[in-house]
Amino acid sequence: MNEYRLKKYIDSFYLCGFMATGKSSIGSLLSQKLELPFQDLDRYLERKEDRTIADIFKKEGEPFFRQKEREYLMELSSSFKGILALGGGSLQNQQIVDHLKLHGLLIYIDTPMEVIIQRVLRNKKRPIVLDKQGKIKSKEVLLNELNMLYSQREKFYKQAQIQVNSEGFGTQEELVDIIIDKIKKHV
Repeated sequence: MNEYRLKKYIDSFYLCGFMATGKSSIGSLLSQKLELPFQDLDRYLERKEDRTIADIFKKEGEPFFRQKEREYLMELSSSFKGILALGGGSLQNQQIVDHLKLHGLLIYIDTPMEVIIQRVLRNKKRPIVLDKQGKIKSKEVLLNELNMLYSQREKFYKQAQIQVNSEGFGTQEELVDIIIDKIKKHV
């Protein structure tokens, strides 16, 4: 048995944080080091719905997407054991936060907004990047929208049992090592 496995949490770790914080890539590295399976909630949702998130937002709207996201999160948290990278808006309410904390260890990856805005602007497929006419929003408009969203979600992120600030680490591997150290100390 891997020395990092924590029976208290039934081998379930949930990575949360705002969009573009690196939850997927950090989760993949963490799963390798802990020798646990990895799942990305956004990719899982896209496979189940057989279309991209951008397409879901465009055709069905955000409320439909959030309902599906919650449905698949509940499904995975009940059956999947390993590392699960959540979407930036997955922690929609207190009930979801409480549910995840009962079923595993919630880990918050905090990333500075300056880094997030740079990453978001590089990915033109993100629904938030485009306005209603399909044009790329200005950096100022996007920053205002991101700050507003973050302020609504922050109270849920900060309830995580483990919090790590991604700023100041040279590599994601270093950040993953810090997360593992925090996991060990948490138990």
